[in-house]
Amino acid sequence: MSKLHELFSNSAIESFGKALQIAIQKNDDYTSLVEIDYAEKEEDFVIALKKFLRRLDSGARKYERTTSGKAFKPDEADLDELMKLVQEYGVRMVCAALMSHALVRPAQGGE
Repeated sequence: MSKLHELFSNSAIESFGKALQIAIQKNDDYTSLVEIDYAEKEEDFVIALKKFLRRLDSGARKYERTTSGKAFKPDEADLDELMKLVQEYGVRMVCAALMSHALVRPAQGGE
């Protein structure tokens, strides 16, 4: 298996990618996408991720107040794993994997 496949199929990447996808589709949070895209160093990525999680939490609380449903949020284990991936693969690769998951369109009608 290639290292790129291992990174892309990691559960933390999938979880944060799904959260970013929800933030874009439901809350029009393109700011987080741009900030993650512009992250060059680990410090930049941490700041972008912190802002994204703050926005995600705000949107999740609003969703839970207005509906009886539970909002999707990555857990702390995913966050720890994501930071390990940044150490192993680098910021640019992790950002690219996150954005790939976030921008993929979900299948319509079981296709």
